[in-house]
Amino acid sequence: MAVHWFPSPRGAREGLRFLALAALTAATACSNGSAPTPTPTPTPTPTPSASARAGTTITVTEKEYSLALSPAQATSGTVTFVVDNAGTVAHALAIAGPGVSNAHTSTIPPGGRARLTVALRPGSYELWCPIAKHKELGMDTRLQVRGNGSASPTPGSAAASATKH
Repeated sequence: MAVHWFPSPRGAREGLRFLALAALTAATACSNGSAPTPTPTPTPTPTPSASARAGTTITVTEKEYSLALSPAQATSGTVTFVVDNAGTVAHALAIAGPGVSNAHTSTIPPGGRARLTVALRPGSYELWCPIAKHKELGMDTRLQVRGNGSASPTPGSAAASATKH
């Protein structure tokens, strides 16, 4: 069933012209002819729950045969591990703990960098290099994750990427 607003094709064309003219008039009335200038937003003072929602970034420096975390603590929520291979052989990073069992980066070449983003709950997590016997040689550490005062996130999938820098 078709509904006709205009009694003839000529009336329809005139109606469309009117609508186009009205839209153009409204658009130019709201414009001063220059591109909009973005208004800077003030940076709020971070609170534990706000920073947890925004996510935490932890730098992991790997070399023969150690892992160094900076910072060495985290609040529950989304955590991105930026993994720098400062060693002379290939490394990787794996993590396991509450709700996380198979999160890992790909192999990172010497001088390379990888990112691994994981949703972490409060608890203790083990981080290690899963290549050969690197874990047994000392590339193994723990990360304690504390609650952020809000509901704990549902564990999600891990996302990882590796690059050479």
